[in-house]
Amino acid sequence: MASVLLSGCAGSASPGVAAKIGDETISASRVDEATANMCTALSAQFKSSGTIVPMGVIRQGVVQLLALGSQSEQIADEYAVAPSVNYERDVAERERAASVMPEEARADYIEVMSTQALANDILEQVGRAELAAEGFTEPTVDQVTQAGADVFKVWPDVNGIEVDPKYGVELTNGQLAPADTNLSFALSDGSRAGMSAEPDAAYVSSLPSNQRCGG
Repeated sequence: MASVLLSGCAGSASPGVAAKIGDETISASRVDEATANMCTALSAQFKSSGTIVPMGVIRQGVVQLLALGSQSEQIADEYAVAPSVNYERDVAERERAASVMPEEARADYIEVMSTQALANDILEQVGRAELAAEGFTEPTVDQVTQAGADVFKVWPDVNGIEVDPKYGVELTNGQLAPADTNLSFALSDGSRAGMSAEPDAAYVSSLPSNQRCGG
């Protein structure tokens, strides 16, 4: 199943709010907590491979996935659908992976890492619901995927998606993605190096320990 697209208006959220997704808000403290726990959960994997990742990159991913999870749950409520066994299988796999991780990081790891499976699951269900309402009895997989993606794409136009620019994400071609929306980027080539899709290794290694994960 293709990744879900997000649409809407990504702009400044209220103070202390990382993102506003429809009727729900995601606090900056929640993003910080989940980011720290994701680093803790993945640190052993990063260290074994010698990988060092800027915390800012992890934080971007966390914001994107928490936003997607919130949108998925709200759409599920609107269509009166619930996650299926496909999502439950993905969660079970994440739980097995998390069993060897520090206990305090497990819940956030499971939630964040299973978000895409949740979104794809809900996308398929609402896609089928939309097509059934239009009279389709045996839609193809592609038709279901497109119908579900259309629901996700249109939803923010009505309900709104706002993300604090400091997280460096914006809506591009219908999906939240990393972008130079952080005002501090313009002041530092190093900042851009650290927040790029493939962060510069020398720059990342030079970061203070509390601004990097792994290594």
